Amino acid sequence: MRPGGGKQKGGAFERQVCKQLSLWMSRGMHDDWFWRSAMSGGRATVQRAKGKRNQTQVGDISAIHPQGARLTDVFVIECKNVKDLALHGLFFDPPYGALVDYWKVLCKIAGDKSPMLIARQNFFSTGEALVCVDWFGARELADGGNFHAHVRAGMGMYVYQLDYILGYGRRP
Repeated sequence: MRPGGGKQKGGAFERQVCKQLSLWMSRGMHDDWFWRSAMSGGRATVQRAKGKRNQTQVGDISAIHPQGARLTDVFVIECKNVKDLALHGLFFDPPYGALVDYWKVLCKIAGDKSPMLIARQNFFSTGEALVCVDWFGARELADGGNFHAHVRAGMGMYVYQLDYILGYGRRP
């Protein structure tokens, strides 16, 4: 990727995730139930700095169809597409790395909702992206079981492959 192309790469990934979540929630009928939040979630950040709460546009993904709100009413969804997630850092105590850092920030901004981080490392397909949720999210989406990793160390992060959630996960 050429220098300075990160925003285009991130935006393209967010659009792919929106389409896949739309197809999943609509049982393959619609690909337009979700779209990127205004300023990719930045609008909620700007409003939060002014003391206002914008819970409908927090995170990278917003519902643009009433049925999609079943997901975004429960989760704040952030998407990250980066060169290196430093997955090896999950195996240390305390865990560290890009994925862990993104998770910590998302947990802080999620407010009353559950965090959902969808992260992909370069050269992985969208289906190979990781979905990180908290205990509530794990229970809601996958009965808490069949997770690929559970990062304890005070983080409470359950990690699934996106294809697993889209294929077997329960819809809220």
